[in-house]
Amino acid sequence: MRLRCHEEQMSGSTPGAGKERNMESQSSYKQDSKSGQFIALALCVAVIAAKTVELYVSSPPDYDRTFAPNWIPLVAAGFAVAGLIRLNSRARWRRVQRVLLWSGLMLMIWTANGLPFDLLRMTPLMPPGVDWPAMVTRTLALVTVIMLARLALAQPKTNATARPASWYGYAAFVLAMPYPILRTCWALGGTVGLMYPGAAGSGFAPLLIAIPWILAAVLSLCLVSTRPWMPRRLLLAAGWSATAIVSMIGPAAFWSMITKLVEAGDIGLKGMATWVPCLFYTSWFLWAIAAGAATRSYQLRSISSADILEDVTGAGESTR
Repeated sequence: MRLRCHEEQMSGSTPGAGKERNMESQSSYKQDSKSGQFIALALCVAVIAAKTVELYVSSPPDYDRTFAPNWIPLVAAGFAVAGLIRLNSRARWRRVQRVLLWSGLMLMIWTANGLPFDLLRMTPLMPPGVDWPAMVTRTLALVTVIMLARLALAQPKTNATARPASWYGYAAFVLAMPYPILRTCWALGGTVGLMYPGAAGSGFAPLLIAIPWILAAVLSLCLVSTRPWMPRRLLLAAGWSATAIVSMIGPAAFWSMITKLVEAGDIGLKGMATWVPCLFYTSWFLWAIAAGAATRSYQLRSISSADILEDVTGAGESTR
């Protein structure tokens, strides 16, 4: 009885107050969504304009030719716009628009591919020479991805009733393991996938390169559990950051692999069997998808009762 009374107090004491809060929450969500849609539409136009300028003012360097086809930004923006503009309120059309929005989001991520290499070329770690117009296009595409992801993932709290699956983290863990496993084998003197010993480096150099993917595998497993001792905000920041970084590398590497296989029948990496880079690039591409799903799943599953209580308390105070 005490628990029920407490719940009634937290919910505003009357069913009418609860409905009024729900209507206010949905109204606020629609206003935020509408402003976000205008920003996303403007960003899509900016990406197309930047790509047009890029094609007319510069010729892409060799490192920039395999990131994404020139038609990707236009198709990505078209899908995103079709997913944002509300033509009618039918449930079937809204489902179609959701698919279009996610398709535009994925293609826009592909448009942003190569941005980490642009940034690295501004440091002594890689050869100099940045394609600045292309970098502007990729930067705008990344900002557009963030805005589209916010719109695609944002939902009124009253609609979040289904418990998301937790197996995405296990899938991400499996996809993160091929690179460190083979690198560890090579560091220990193995030659699996190599044409000759030392083709991937000598000593423990191959293992050092695999450290980021070892951390990615650990992160994937951490996103499976929702234990309270794990820092939620840190895991979310790590999950979304890792997803964004690999998303701007994996599709480009996968596309480069497909292009070289079609044109030359070989990846062109000396000393390695063809199946090795194919395994690596495919796992990177799929890991970005699995890691994004695992992070989103963890984000929804890890909402603690304290957070929910705080939200309800804040809503109750706002209606007094």
